[in-house]
Amino acid sequence: GKYALDPKVHWTKENKREKLEDPSTMSRLLNRFAPHWDKNKKFGSDGMMKAKVWVEKSPQNAVLSTFLEGVYNMPLKEDGTVAVNDGTLKESRRLATKFLYITRHPIANIYATDKFVRDSMGGNIDFEILLKNYIALHKYMKMDENALESPVMWVRLEDFTANPSSVLKDVFSFLDVSTDDGVVRNILDGIASINSNPNANYITKWCTDGIRRHGRLIQKYAGDLSALGLDYDLDICK
Repeated sequence: GKYALDPKVHWTKENKREKLEDPSTMSRLLNRFAPHWDKNKKFGSDGMMKAKVWVEKSPQNAVLSTFLEGVYNMPLKEDGTVAVNDGTLKESRRLATKFLYITRHPIANIYATDKFVRDSMGGNIDFEILLKNYIALHKYMKMDENALESPVMWVRLEDFTANPSSVLKDVFSFLDVSTDDGVVRNILDGIASINSNPNANYITKWCTDGIRRHGRLIQKYAGDLSALGLDYDLDICK
């Protein structure tokens, strides 16, 4: 809810260079994630060996993108040490990473985060703090997008829920995996349900009460939100 406001939260290849020169960084990361990857339903316990794509979706990845690019593309030598890299990963080999950024309308995102904090954590975070966190988080994502050598794709949650088949095909195409209609349909059939308008209740809440209480904050930070280039309409009570 507010982790992006910590000035030390943004890890990059530059400010964490010492970790990217330490081969144990990769082994620690893989040991952390591997148990989840290895439980692939299709491949059983051989998921990491047989799967074409490994997915890691922790929300905090949004402020770690260039660092993670450095880790997963770490130029390890046969003796286990890290080769000196001049910063241009593409010169030596094909990149192993791609980054998929998923975003949501700021007002709906703030209300959804607030609900999670209240229901799951028994806490409370001020609306303005959540708004500032949203802006800071997306600023880091945009900064990293410009710095990454790996391919990057942006998906709006609202576009996926409105047309899941089409957007999922675009995502699969980006990942270089099958976009066959049967494959996509099989994935979507495995999802219990997809709410085609996940923001509806939050929009109602905003228009009946939220805009009166917090409308001035949306106006205050309208310039920052617009600068993110996400193309969300902030005038949602029409």
